[in-house]
Amino acid sequence: MARPERLSWWLIVTALVWFAAGGILGLFLPALQAFAPQGGAARLYAIALTGHGVAFVFGGLFQLMAGLSLLQARSCMEETGSSPPHLLPRWLYGLLNGGLILLTLASLQGFAPSYTLMYPLPTTGPARGMWGRGPLILALVGIALVLLAVLYLYPAALARTMWGRLYPSRMQWERMRRDPGMLGMAAYIGMMPILGLPVFLLAAAVFAVVLGLLQPEQLPSWCRIPLGPLLPQVRPEVDPWPFNLAFWLFAHNLMEAMGIMALAAVYTLIPLYTRAPAPRLYSPGMGVLAVGLYTFSAIPAFGHHLYTMITTSPPGFIALAQAASWLTGFAAAFTAFNIGATLWRDGLRLHPAPLFVLGGFLLYLIDGFVALQLATRAWNLRLHGTLYVTAHTMTILIAVGMIWLGMLYHHHPGLRGWALEARRGFLHAGLTFLGALGMFYTLLRAGAEGIPRRAYPWPGDGPGVGVAMLLFGVLFGLAQVLFAVHLLRPPQPAASAPRPFPSGEPSPSLQQRPA
Repeated sequence: MARPERLSWWLIVTALVWFAAGGILGLFLPALQAFAPQGGAARLYAIALTGHGVAFVFGGLFQLMAGLSLLQARSCMEETGSSPPHLLPRWLYGLLNGGLILLTLASLQGFAPSYTLMYPLPTTGPARGMWGRGPLILALVGIALVLLAVLYLYPAALARTMWGRLYPSRMQWERMRRDPGMLGMAAYIGMMPILGLPVFLLAAAVFAVVLGLLQPEQLPSWCRIPLGPLLPQVRPEVDPWPFNLAFWLFAHNLMEAMGIMALAAVYTLIPLYTRAPAPRLYSPGMGVLAVGLYTFSAIPAFGHHLYTMITTSPPGFIALAQAASWLTGFAAAFTAFNIGATLWRDGLRLHPAPLFVLGGFLLYLIDGFVALQLATRAWNLRLHGTLYVTAHTMTILIAVGMIWLGMLYHHHPGLRGWALEARRGFLHAGLTFLGALGMFYTLLRAGAEGIPRRAYPWPGDGPGVGVAMLLFGVLFGLAQVLFAVHLLRPPQPAASAPRPFPSGEPSPSLQQRPA
C-alpha cells in the first residue's frame, strides 16, 4: 500500500474505532431510559450523550468522510502532474484525533454539556460545581484542535490533493462545471473556512477569558458573550444571540457541507455501477445545478435553528431562512431525478457499494421531508424541543455515513488487494437500513407525542420508547459487528486477487472518475 493510501486507510480505520465507541454510548442512552427510568443516572446519561456526539459525528463520520474523499480526490491528480500531499493529511489525522482524545478525557472527568456544545453550556459547569476548571480547559483545547482540523486542515488537504494547490486552475474549473462530484468537494473547500471563522474566533475569545489572558470588557461589542455563569463578578448583560448565530452558521453548514460531499459521492459512484459501457450521468448539467443550488441555499438556511429565539431574530432573516431551507429540498429533488433517470436508462449492477449509497440516499430523502417540516416556523415552534428533532439529526448523520460506507466497499479492493464479499455486504446494507429506519420512526412518534429531547428520564411512555430504540439500535449495531468481522477476516486464496470493476477494467478503485 503506497503512502497516500496508507494515510487514508489510517483515517478510515480510526474512524471505524470511533464509530464503535459512539455506537456503544448510543446504545447506552435508550438502555438507561428503558431500565433506569427513575432518573437516578442523570449525570451518567449526560456524559454518555456528550461522548456519543463527539465520537460518532467527528471521530467517526467526519473522519471516514475525510479518508475516503482524499482517496477519491486523487483521481484528479493526473491532470496536475503533482504528487499527493503527505504533511497535511498527517497533521489532519494528528490534530483531529488529539482533540477528540482531549474531549474524551474531559468527558470522563465529568464534562457533559450534552450533544450540542453551545455556549454558555460548557462554562456553566465550574460555576455550578458540575465539573471542574481542568476538564473545561481540556475540552476547550480539544474543541480548538477539532475546529482547526475540520475548518482548515481538511479543506487544505483536499484542495492540494484534488488540484495540486489551494485553488483550481482554469482547466480544472472548466471540468468542475461539468462534474458534480468534483464540484461537491470544491463546495466544502470554499464554504467551511469562511463560514467557520466567526465561531473559531469567538471560541478563541472564550478560551482567552477562561485562562485570564483577556478581560471580558476588552471584547468588541459584536462578540460580547455571556460570561456570567463562569465569572459571577461579571454582569451577564450581554445577549447569547451573537455566539449562537456564529455557532449555527458553523454547525448547520458543516452538516450541509457533509451532505453536499455525500451527494458528490452519489454522483461519482452510481454511474460506475450501471450497465452502460461508458458510465455517465443522465444529466451532468442538472447535477451541477443541484450541487450549486444546494450550496448557496444552505448558507442562509442555518437561521431555522434560531426560530425559537423569537424575541431577537429579525423577521426578514427568519423568512429568508425558511425559503432557503425549502430550496435545499429542490436541490435534493433534482438529484433524485437525475440518479433515478440514470438507473432507468442504464440499469444497475448489483454490488454492496451502490446498494449502500442508494440506501443512504433514500434515507436522506425520507428524512428530508422531516427537515422541511422543521424548517417551517409553525411546525418548528411545536416540535423544536422534542425527539422529533433528534430523529432528524440522527437520521441525516446515518444517511451520510451509509453513503460513505458504500464508498468504502468501492475503494476496498484498491486499498487492500481483495474485495469484500458481496453477500455479506448485502446483509450489512439491509440490516443497517432497517435499523436506521426503525430508530427514525420511533423517535418521530415519540416527538409527535411531545417527549422532550436531551431529557432524562423521558416522561410518559419514555421507557417503552427506550425499549424500541434499544431493539432497533441493537439491530443496527449487529450489522456493524458483522461488517467488522468481515473487514478483519483474512482473504481466501481465491478471493485475494482484486475483482474487476463494474466497467470490466481490472481492479482498483482508484481509477479516474468519468468526466
